[in-house]
Amino acid sequence: MRIITTVIFFLAFSLNMNSQNSQALIGKWVFKEALNKGIDKLGRETLNKDIINKWTYEFKSTGAFIWSCKETVYGKWTLSKDSKSITLEIEGQKIEVKILEFSNTRLVLKMGLGKFLMKKI
Repeated sequence: MRIITTVIFFLAFSLNMNSQNSQALIGKWVFKEALNKGIDKLGRETLNKDIINKWTYEFKSTGAFIWSCKETVYGKWTLSKDSKSITLEIEGQKIEVKILEFSNTRLVLKMGLGKFLMKKI
């Protein structure tokens, strides 16, 4: 009986932690900085001109998201049970984005070959 109670406690605890992280993710996030070390000058200029302080993700409590870049893209999002990745679904395509750091105001994502700092606005 003690083992069952312990297992139920840890299961409830992990579900609660995921729920809290999902709630913290809800809101609008803006790309603030590319953290890749090997980006050349031209690459940095392009990032600063086209992405930094321009691209945003807005995660809704309904599981929907809006990605504002050169155009507006709509999709669905889910946070993994371990809160280490976000799955974005756009027009039936699923993209997994790795979370490197996450707090209420700061989010570091690994997207493809890039690592990006995002801040909540």
